[in-house]
Amino acid sequence: MGEPRRFDLTMLYATYDAFRRDTARMEAAAGADGALAGMAVANSWCLFTSHWRVQDIAEKRALWTVMYATEAGSPGPVGAALDAMALRALRVVPLMDAVDAALERRDRDLFARYARELRAAVGALLDFKESDVLPLISSTLTPYEWGTFDVEFRRELGVRSLGVFLPWLLDDAPEATRRSVLRLLPPPIRLVYRTSWRPRYRRRSRGAVPAC
Repeated sequence: MGEPRRFDLTMLYATYDAFRRDTARMEAAAGADGALAGMAVANSWCLFTSHWRVQDIAEKRALWTVMYATEAGSPGPVGAALDAMALRALRVVPLMDAVDAALERRDRDLFARYARELRAAVGALLDFKESDVLPLISSTLTPYEWGTFDVEFRRELGVRSLGVFLPWLLDDAPEATRRSVLRLLPPPIRLVYRTSWRPRYRRRSRGAVPAC
C-alpha cells in the first residue's frame, strides 16, 4: 500500500475561522449604538455573505459532489457524513435570510436574536465539517480532484475580489495562521497584500467606508 494522501487544508480552516469571527462580531455589535457601529455591521454582513456564497458554491461543486460520487450505488460513511452536514447547512439558510431582513428593516431586536442564532448554527456546521467531513477528504479525493477545488474557488471568487478576500480572511487571524496562509501564496501576491490590500482594508474598516 502506498502512503496515504495528504492535502493542505490550511485555507479551509482559515476560512472557517473567518466565518466564526464575523458571526461573533455581528452578535457583539447587536447592542452597539451609532452610525459607525451600523456601518461596521453592514460591512461585516456584506463580506460574510459574499464569501460564504463563494465558499459554499466551490465546496459543493468540487468537493461534496465528487465525494458523494465515490459511494454511488452503495451509500456508506462518506455519504452519511455529507448528509448530516447538509442538514446542519439547511439550518443556516433561513437564519441568514432572517438577519438580512432584520438589517433591511433596521429591527435591532430581531437582528440581535437572529445574529445570536446564526452564530450558533454556523459554529455547529463548521465544527461538524472539521471533525467529521474534512478528515474524509484525503481518503476520498485524488490529488487532481482536490486541486480542482482551488481552481473552482478562484474562478468563483474572481481575480479582482482576491484583494478583498485575503485581508478579510486574515483580519485578526493568529500569527501562525497568517504565516501559514501567506506561505501558500506566490511572493508577488504576498507583497501586494502587505503594501496595498491590507492597508486599504484597514482604512475602510476604520473609516466606515462601505466594503461592498
